[in-house]
Amino acid sequence: MTQPGSGRRPAGPRRPGGATQPGWPSLWPSLTARSALAVMSGVFLIADLAAARWHLAGMPGFGFAAGSVAAAGFARRRELLIVVTTPPALFVVAATAGELLAAHAEHVPASAGSVGGGLLLTLTAAAPWLFGGLAGALVIAVMRGLPECVRLLRAELSGSEPSGHGGVRRRG
Repeated sequence: MTQPGSGRRPAGPRRPGGATQPGWPSLWPSLTARSALAVMSGVFLIADLAAARWHLAGMPGFGFAAGSVAAAGFARRRELLIVVTTPPALFVVAATAGELLAAHAEHVPASAGSVGGGLLLTLTAAAPWLFGGLAGALVIAVMRGLPECVRLLRAELSGSEPSGHGGVRRRG
């Protein structure tokens, strides 16, 4: 139903006072895969730098869990597969960058041994958070349509067209 004279649909259901409630899509913006990966990288790096600054051992892991779950919730449905599979690699890159930046900020010469040791300690302290964060992101992604993304990728790789009922039809 359009509003008279505007040619637009109302934003949401009407409240008793006549005002409209905002619609669900306006409250839950969808991110492209590139944007979701950038948000995750930023959250991972900020969490690692905050952990180095304030000596909080669990902060990088919490940042991983928060960034992964948020990206899985905000990403577009067709891009869930890339958003769910890349957080571990992004976390290692962000943790390495965080170790290098923290060493530079403390005026310590960054050697491969010190950066590698710091990265290993960061990964060890964050391991439970990494497992929980990735599990949470997978649960959210599965609820939002990850199996359909996997089905479409499988059909694309095998040269088939996805059918409407969840199966796959062969081209040819």
